[in-house]
Amino acid sequence: MQVLTFNFFLLSIMGVWKPRGWHGIKAALYYIYQTITIILNHLCLLSLLLDLQFKNIELGDLIDNLALVFTIIIIRQKIVCIIGNRPGITHILDSLKNSPFKLEDSKEEFIFSRFEKLARNIITYYPLIYLSTLSVHSTGFISVMDPPYTLPYKGWFPYNYTRTTKTYWVTAVYQIYIVLTMGSINAISDILLPCIICYMCGHIHILRYRFQVMAEKLRIMSKNNEPKDKIISTERKLMGDWVKYHIDILNLVKFTNEIFSSVIFIQYTVSSLLLCTIAYLLSHMEPTTMRFAGNSAFLTAMFFEILLPCYCADKLTFEFLDISTGIYDTNWYHLSNNIRKSIVIILRKSYRPVTMTSGFFIVLSLESFTKVIKLAYTIYNVLE
Repeated sequence: MQVLTFNFFLLSIMGVWKPRGWHGIKAALYYIYQTITIILNHLCLLSLLLDLQFKNIELGDLIDNLALVFTIIIIRQKIVCIIGNRPGITHILDSLKNSPFKLEDSKEEFIFSRFEKLARNIITYYPLIYLSTLSVHSTGFISVMDPPYTLPYKGWFPYNYTRTTKTYWVTAVYQIYIVLTMGSINAISDILLPCIICYMCGHIHILRYRFQVMAEKLRIMSKNNEPKDKIISTERKLMGDWVKYHIDILNLVKFTNEIFSSVIFIQYTVSSLLLCTIAYLLSHMEPTTMRFAGNSAFLTAMFFEILLPCYCADKLTFEFLDISTGIYDTNWYHLSNNIRKSIVIILRKSYRPVTMTSGFFIVLSLESFTKVIKLAYTIYNVLE
C-alpha cells in the first residue's frame, strides 16, 4: 500500500485530497486551500471559454484553444471525481488493508510485491513523462510571448493586461502557474486508477495461490486418514473463505469501476478527438518551430493518457481469466465431489470476462486502445 499512500500524499499537496488524519483547524485550512484550487480551475476554464472565437481565426489557433479547453474540462472532472467520491475511495483503501485482502504469509507478500513494483514504476515514470511533455508544451507557448501584447495562452480577462508591463507579467505568470498546476493534478490523478488495478491484479494472483494451498492442505489431510467429519468441516471453511475472497475482489472491481466510470468516459472520448486533431495540426506546421515541439509533446501526453489505463485494465481482465488455469494446475482431482461441483461453478464464472467499462461502448483494453488509434487516423485522413 506504500505506492497508493504516496499517491494520495501527492494529491494532498495539490489540494485534491485532505489527509485523513487532519481535523479541526488543519482540516479547515486545507478546505480553504482546496476551494482555491477548484476556483482556479474554473476561472481558467471560464477564461478560455469566453475567449473562444470561431470566425476570422486560424485553424491552428482554434485547435490549440479547444485542446486546452478540453484538457481543463478533463482535469475538472478528475478533481470532482476524487473529491466527490472520497468516501468510496476511502472504502477501497480500507478494504485493501483488511481481511480477506490482508496478506497472510511471506509467499503472498512476495506475490504482491511484484505488482506493487509495477505500481511503483507507474507512479515514478508516468508523471516524469507527462510533466516533461507538459514542460515542452508550455515552452512552445511561452516562446510566442510578445510583452505586453501576446500572452502565452489565449484567454479573456476583465481588464486590459496591455496597459502596463507589470499587469501583463502578472497575468502571464498566472496563466503559466495555472497550466503547470492543473497539469500536475492531471498527471497525479491519472495514476490513481492504474495503481488500484495493479493491486487488484496482485490479489487475483494471491487468490490462485490460496486455492493451491487449500487443495494441498486437504490432500494431506486425506492422505493422513484424518476423520471424515474433520475433513468435511475443514474443506467447507476453506472453500467458503476462498469464495468470499473471490466475490470480494469482484465486488471491489465493480465498485472501483462505478467510481471512475465518468472519468473513463470523458478521458477516452476527448483524448480520441484530440489525438486526431493535434496530428492534423502537426502535419501543417514547420517541424523546426517550438510550437511544433509543444504540440508533439501534447500528442505524446494524450497517447500515454489513454494507453496507461487501457494496459492496466487489459492486464486485470487476463488475470481474472487465468484463475481457471491456476485451478487446473492444482491437485483438484484429490478433492471431494462437493468441492469439485463448487469448482465447476467457479470456473464457469471465471470464463466471463471482467472488464473496466464506461457507458455501453467503452471497454478499457489494449484492443480498445488500438481502435482509438485507428479511429484517430481515420478522422485525420478525412480532415486531410
